[in-house]
Amino acid sequence: MSVPKTGIKSVGFYNVMATYTAAPNYTSSMDSYRPTNQSGAINTSSSPAQRQDSADSNSPRGHVSFTKPNREEEKDKRQKYLTARYGQHQMMLIRKRLAVEDWLYEQLRELYDCEDDSDDHNCNLDMDDVLNCDTEAEIREYASKELAEAKKAPEVLKKFIDDLVEKAKTL
Repeated sequence: MSVPKTGIKSVGFYNVMATYTAAPNYTSSMDSYRPTNQSGAINTSSSPAQRQDSADSNSPRGHVSFTKPNREEEKDKRQKYLTARYGQHQMMLIRKRLAVEDWLYEQLRELYDCEDDSDDHNCNLDMDDVLNCDTEAEIREYASKELAEAKKAPEVLKKFIDDLVEKAKTL
């Protein structure tokens, strides 16, 4: 007779405990449908009551039970899988930075006359580098150097650099 196997799996907030017994190897495929006695031999008794008693002796074949974990385990499990959430102030700063990054991207596309989405500029002007500059003069120098190949008039470039300095101050 084989030993019952037990396994506990988590399904949502419930733990599922399944107990099953592996079927012994029979000589015939029809024998697997016949009840067996304790020794594993095919039960040849003809009365249904005797067959029922022998079937109960093999319990808990195919038995599945659901157990609900206690509240503390449930809370620990939920906390483990939460995604990172930012506070309201931090989220506002992230949105502001993203808006400036989008503005910078669009302005650079205009300055380099990019018409399609497939067109792209080769300017390496980066907002992180702008924010790492200590003074306005450094920002202006860095931006002027990076925009050397821009196709717009110098007045347009100067206005862009002025706007860039103002936006960098807000971050």
